[in-house]
Formats: sequence, C-alpha cells, structure tokens
Amino acid sequence: MIMYPRGSEWRKWDLHVHTPASVLRNEFGQDWDTYVVELFTRAIAAEISVIGITDYFLPEGYRILKRDYLDNAQKMASLFDSQTLDAIRKITIFPNIEFRLTKLVLGKERDLSWNRKVNYHVVLSDELSLEKIESDFISQVKLCFDASTGSQAELRPLTRSNLEELGRRLILEHPPFADLGGELFVGMMNASVDEDDLIKILSRNATFKDKYLIALPCDEDLSDVHWNSQGHNIRKTLIKQAHFIFSSNPKTAKFFLGGVDKVSFVKEFGAIKACLWGSDAHTKEEMFRPAMNRHTWIKSDLTFEGLKQVVYDPSSRVSIQELCPQQKSSYQTIDRVRFLEHGSDKLFSNDWQLLNPDLNTIIGGKSSGKSLLLYHMARAVNAEEVDQKVRLSKSSAYTGLSSVDFEVVWSNGDVSKLSELDDRKPITYIPQLYINHLAEEDGKGQLNSLVKNILQQNSGFKNFSEAQERVITSVDKEIGAKIDSFFELRKRYHLLGKESEAFGTRPAVELEVERLKVSIAALRDKSGFTESEEAQFKRLTSRKASLDNREAVLVKIEEASRQAISATKDASDALVEDFKDKLLSGIELPGDSLYVIKMMASLEVNLNEALAKFHKGILSRIDCIPGSKDKLKNISFANEQALQPLLIKIVDQEALKLAIKQLGVEEAKLKNIDDILEKQESIKRQGIECKNELFSLYEKLVSAYKVYAEEIKKPEYQFDAGVNVSAVVAFKEDRFNEFVLSFDRRGSLDALLGSLVLPSGEFNFDINQQAARVKDIHDNFMKKSRVPTVRKGVEDIDVLKRLYSDCFYINYIVRYKDDDIATMSPGKRGLVLLNLILHLSNSSHPILIDQPEDNLDNRTIYDQLKDFVRQKKASRQIIMVTHNANLVVAADAECVIVANQAGQQIDGDVGKYRFEYFSGSLECTFDTLVHDGALRSQGIRQHVCEILEGGVSAFKEREMKYGFKV
Repeated sequence: MIMYPRGSEWRKWDLHVHTPASVLRNEFGQDWDTYVVELFTRAIAAEISVIGITDYFLPEGYRILKRDYLDNAQKMASLFDSQTLDAIRKITIFPNIEFRLTKLVLGKERDLSWNRKVNYHVVLSDELSLEKIESDFISQVKLCFDASTGSQAELRPLTRSNLEELGRRLILEHPPFADLGGELFVGMMNASVDEDDLIKILSRNATFKDKYLIALPCDEDLSDVHWNSQGHNIRKTLIKQAHFIFSSNPKTAKFFLGGVDKVSFVKEFGAIKACLWGSDAHTKEEMFRPAMNRHTWIKSDLTFEGLKQVVYDPSSRVSIQELCPQQKSSYQTIDRVRFLEHGSDKLFSNDWQLLNPDLNTIIGGKSSGKSLLLYHMARAVNAEEVDQKVRLSKSSAYTGLSSVDFEVVWSNGDVSKLSELDDRKPITYIPQLYINHLAEEDGKGQLNSLVKNILQQNSGFKNFSEAQERVITSVDKEIGAKIDSFFELRKRYHLLGKESEAFGTRPAVELEVERLKVSIAALRDKSGFTESEEAQFKRLTSRKASLDNREAVLVKIEEASRQAISATKDASDALVEDFKDKLLSGIELPGDSLYVIKMMASLEVNLNEALAKFHKGILSRIDCIPGSKDKLKNISFANEQALQPLLIKIVDQEALKLAIKQLGVEEAKLKNIDDILEKQESIKRQGIECKNELFSLYEKLVSAYKVYAEEIKKPEYQFDAGVNVSAVVAFKEDRFNEFVLSFDRRGSLDALLGSLVLPSGEFNFDINQQAARVKDIHDNFMKKSRVPTVRKGVEDIDVLKRLYSDCFYINYIVRYKDDDIATMSPGKRGLVLLNLILHLSNSSHPILIDQPEDNLDNRTIYDQLKDFVRQKKASRQIIMVTHNANLVVAADAECVIVANQAGQQIDGDVGKYRFEYFSGSLECTFDTLVHDGALRSQGIRQHVCEILEGGVSAFKEREMKYGFKV
C-alpha cells in the first residue's frame, strides 16, 4: 500500500480518457502499444496523477490496459525506461464505464442540449478485480433488447455478444445502420440501460460497497436552464442520484455548490455536489488537454477513498482551473520537521515528519508527545514568540530536553533550528491557556495588540494609526521639552533674584540716589551758578549719564553676543540630533535606508551651515562695537571738556566729585536692579506662556487619543462574522501612580488630586475631564498649600513630568452579536478570540495552536469553530494539537499526525523510540489482520475513531451531510 505522509495534496486528475476499445468513437486506431506509450508519456508530461480509463458499456479498454500492460512487467519494460516506469507506478488508474440511459431528457434547444439519451458514468475503485466487475456488475445489468405488441420489453444481460446481436438485428431491420461501423457499434449506439437497475446491482452487492461513484455529465449552464418543463423531475432525480457532476462550466459548478442560497438548494436537490472535468480524449492530441485548460485538481490521496472526498467536501476538495490551487508562498509554509538526537538511547527518531501546507492536526493520547512536537516546532522557528506566550499563559515549557535539537525546513529550503535561536521567522504560536489569558484582566494588553494588528490590515486604518501615533509621540516629547523649558526659566528667575540681592533693595537705592541728587544740587547752589550755567550744567550732566548708559548697553550687547555664540556652539550637536529625531519620527522609511541616511546627512550639513552663518552674523555685529565705543568715548570726552569749567566753579570740589561718583554707583545699581526686574518680569511672562503652552500640549495629547478612539467607529474598520470593535481611551493607573508616589502619603491627597480621586481612593478617570483636572493639580502643586510634601530626593521637575506623562492607552472593546466579550462565558469568549486570531487575521505565516477547543462545547465547535479553521487554512498553514474529532474531521484536516509514547498501550509495541509519530490523510483507511499496537497497524481514519471521542460520529455526520449513500 502506498502511504501519503503529507496527507491530502492538490494533484491533477483526468477521469475521462477513452481507449481504442471505445467503439462509438475511436480515433486511436488499434495499435495498443502506441496508445499505451502516448497515454503514459503525455500523462507524465502533463503531471497527471490519476486517470479514469473510460469505455462505453464494457470495461474492455481497462481490461486490456491492466492485463496486457500494467500487470505485464516484461511488456512495460519493452516500452518504457526505468525512470518512466517509476513515474507510471505513481499514477492511479480507475475504470470509468460510460452508459446510455433509457431516459430521454427533452427541452427547448435554447434551454437544454439533453434532447438525447442521457450519458451516465460509473467510476469504480481500482481495488476491485476485473473479474468481479464483469461478473457481478456488467453481466447483471439488463439491456433493453426487443419488444412486441402488448408485452414487456425483452431484457438481456449486458454482454458483448448481446450488444453485437442487437446490432445485427437492427442492421437487418434498418439497412442504413450497415454503413455506420459494424454490429457492435450499432448495438452500443442504440443500447440503453436503466439507472435504477445499475444502482440496485451495485448497492445490493457487498463487493461494491463504498467502491463506486456515479457521475452525471452536464455540458450546459444549469444555473440558466429553464426548469419549467416536463423533464424537470427526470433531470432533478438524475442529479440527486449522482455523486458528482461532469462539467467544467464555472456557473454550473457554482450552481451545484448551492449558488447564492445554499439552504434552498440543499432542500431541493438533497446535497451540494462537486463538478469534475476531464479531457474526454478520443485522440492522442486530446489526452489530458481539456478545453480552455480547465484541469481538474483534487486535494486527496491518489486512492478511491481520496476521490470520495469530493463528495464529502465538494467546495474545498476539488477545483477546475489551469493552475494548481495551492498558491501559498513557499517561504511561509513549513515543509518538514524532525528531532535531532544523538546516541544509542534516543527518545525520538531522526526521520522527517512531513507537513501539509494547509491544516495539520496532531492527535494522540495523554502525554503522547503532541504538545511536545508543536512546542519544539514553534521554538525552533521563533523562540522569542514562544517564550513570551508561554510566560503570559503560564503554560508548560519543555525544559527537560536540553540535549535534543530540532530542525524545521521551510518549503523554500530555508532551515530553522532550535540550537540557532537568533535566526527567527514570523509565526503565531498559541499555547494551551493563552486564549483564557487574553480574556483575563492581565491579558488585556495582548488582546489590544491583537485587535490593533487586525485593524491595521485595513490600509486606511494603518495609515491613520501610524500618523496618529506619530502625533502622540511628538506631542509627548514636546510636553517633556516644555517642562524642561519651564524649569529652565524658573532657574534663571531665581538666579536673577540672587543677583539682584547683591545690589540691595530698590527702595533703599532710590532713597540714596535722591539724597545724593539733593546734596549735589546744594553744592551747585553754593557755587553761584547763573541761570544759563545751571541749565548748561544740567544738560551736560544728563548727557553724560546718557552716554554712560549707551556705553553700558554696548557692553551688554557684546557680552550677550558672545554668550549666544557660546550657547549655540554648546547646543548645536543636541539641536541637530533633536531635529533629525523629530524628522525621522515623521517619515515611514527605515532609519538605515540609504535614502534616509543621505537625507539626514544633507540636513546636518545645512543646519551646521545655518548655525555657522548665524555665528558669522553675530561676529560681524561684535566687530562693529569697538568703533561705536570709540565714538562714544570721543563724544564723552567732548562732553567732559564742556562740563569741566562748570565743575571748577563749584565750591567743595572733592565733596562734589565724591557725590557725583557715588550717584553714578547708585544709579548703576538702580539700573541693574531695574534690568533684573525687567528680565524677571519677562521670564515671568514667558513662564506663564510656557505653562499655558504646556496645558495646550496636554489638551492636544488628550485630543489625539480621543480622535484615535473615535476613528475606530467608522464602518469600514468593522469586522465581519458578527464581531465588531469600538475603542475608548483608558487610563494607565500604574503610570499615573508614579506621580502620586512622588508625595508623602501621610498627607491628604484630596487637596492635590481634587476630583480625579474618589472618596474610596480609586481614580475617577474621565478622558473629557482629564486635561482640566491635570491643570488644577498643577496649580494646586505650585501653590504648595495644603498639599502633601514631596518625597525626599524627588525634584519638582520630576513631579511635573510624571503629572504630564502619557498615561493613556487605547482600550478595544470587542463585541460579538451585540455582547461585550468581557461579559461572555469563558467558552463563548474563547470562540470569539479564536475568531479574531484565525478568521480575521490576514497574516500569511504559519499558526501553531495547542488545543483551541478548551472550554468549548462540541456543538459550538462543530457549528462555528471548525468553519473558522476551514476558512483560514486556505490562506494560512495551520498546525493544531487537538482532542476534538470535529476539529479533525469536520474541519477536513489535510494531514493528521498521530503521536504515541511508549507504555500508553498495554502490551503494545511502539517501535524503537519512546516517542513516535505517524501521519496521513483522513482518507487513509486500512486495518492489518494482526493488530500489534504499533502506530502503522491501522489507517488515519481508524486512529481518529479510536483516539478521539466522537470520532466515529464525526465521520458519519460528515458523510451523511453530503448524502453519501452507496
């Protein structure tokens, strides 16, 4: 028996190829050697895996091909080389007998082309002996031979001799038949049988039980047929009896799969049915070349059991198209895996375990190595993913096999190894209990990530979310920078205050200035100034004060310019880097891409050039200051010269000089104090503005989150399958507690937090009130009245940064059929979460899942979960450990891996290794005569029925669902 350890795979089938024995139309001639060479040479070239050898009424061609060729090794060796013979042995051959029924289906030509006897195909298992087919079936069929008035029609056995005799009689009765092609031709052309007679013979003989299928040819588009005719019930009855339809018409195929109303179709026709097609070859050129390249692809083993899968699963097991339906990318499916273990006392075989690109299920008894295999497979591919999920779900990690390596080979040839953990590939690994964890409070973060990833499958939402997250990140950075600026201003304000203290208080200095002015005026009066001299003296002294002030301004400008140059030099590197970081956060290209590197280099050059130009401009102004100083000195000297004669007239010259000098000192103090007060006032205004900008930025941060949550309400982002999602802005209490813990908790927090805290001590979070409440908390903190003291070692800047930190996240609310997932039962919640993971995710890398059926009842699994799995496996490889028969049978697993550990079966022989694995398809079915307990002593179907509770029922329900009765 040929085994197929990879399970059901897509292969090309042609069940309608005629032979030289097809009397009604034979264009091959009678050279059987040439026919056989052409048949297999063209089949191999076309990559055909199964051929249905077709003849009319009698399996003559099949008998010749089997007896004279396939069962004659010497003959085959004379026609083919060894390599071709190996390829031929892999091709399965079925007999396909084409009958003509006694029924005529009539209708308008525009509606139906069946204005003739109906063709009827019976495809038989290759396990049936030719002798049994001829003796127990063909010879039992009754041929309508003749009739006479008022009597029943004469019926004779369907044999070659009777067909020839029928032809002879008809030629005698109707001479024009003599020119058509001989007695056998005329006999077959006119022969007809009753389909009920065919079915009765096959169904009542145990030899043919489960070993025949009936196919009804249909060339027209039945979805467009006018069914309101006398032939309605005849057509419908024939369709109901057929296991599948021979047609390549896409509309007909859709019609037989239920069309737009599957329930109504099943009610009317009994079951949905698959359409298959073949080349209907009558010439060598037609072999395996169906019209329009509509090849039949069947996903199954190359056995008759495999063919029966198109009856069980007509929508997923067969496809008529030019190219293979299996189009998953080779780098996103795992081809094979194995344990690598050295030494004589090994736990595992080093043989490869093959995997199917679609659904692989791992079954077995308790502790049989199912989860062990899945875990090592996942960890060899992506240890980080596995370790994270195991940690989160608190499930088992297999740490006791440190000496065992594991190898995964991908379909494109890439290799992943457990011993090479740095080489990671994307997978989704779902260990036991992980689904439960997602539904719990501490799994909320992972659930939010899952929903977000699914939402981002929509390109519109992906673009929006990435842009909005850049806004949030940018605003958060601006808030931090604004707080830094605020405390820098506060620092400068306090430093100016200390500087002002060195000059004394302003009232005291003002009083001293007034006293000195009175003293100088008294000295002038004693000197006997004339009125004009008094005016000139006042003008010259005022001019002197003005010139001194201008010189002081020039000194300040010169010092400020040098400070600006020094400050920009010190901050230039940080300035350039901050600017580059902000720019990088706003673009989506990776930072290490060549384009971005060149762009950043260009930005850095331009910024440095701008700073250099700025420095140059300041230096040019500094260069002008010495000239301005010289001019002022000359003017001051002239003013001093004009003032000197008047000063000489003043009595008490020394007292006057001292008073004028002291006045200059005190006026300078007053000027410095005023300058400092002016600077402080300016800083105060900047501080208020900075604080307001800080509030505005925080409001902007809150608004960005609200916009984010509001966006998700849009219809285009909603899920299907009864699942919809909304979002709210939630509060990171742990993050905000960093602010609260900055204070001594011995004091009352109510005065500080206000309405943000409830009397119970819980946070009263409301995103619409959050910005205003934070502003109040800031004001309360700055007033320092009635609020708790800050903990030792915590600075005010730390407190404000914690207050204004981003304490928000988007919390997704998942609803299934209007029920919030948070209020669902564990079973229903698990189903919805699996829906999210399996059905809604469009990721294309493999998903490895351990026992998804936990907490689900069997009916829920059959009605819903298996459909999620069936839909997702078409686009994504799934490898699943399960104990549930419906996830194996009803989900139509392409590959079933049976695990076993030594000692699980009493007196059982498990072979050489402690852990063994055996795989195949659901259609793999056999029993050995002597059951020795080994894995390979029975087929996959038998293992499923033996290991999984409800396995037998699952197979029966699957087969009855599609009306499979033989």
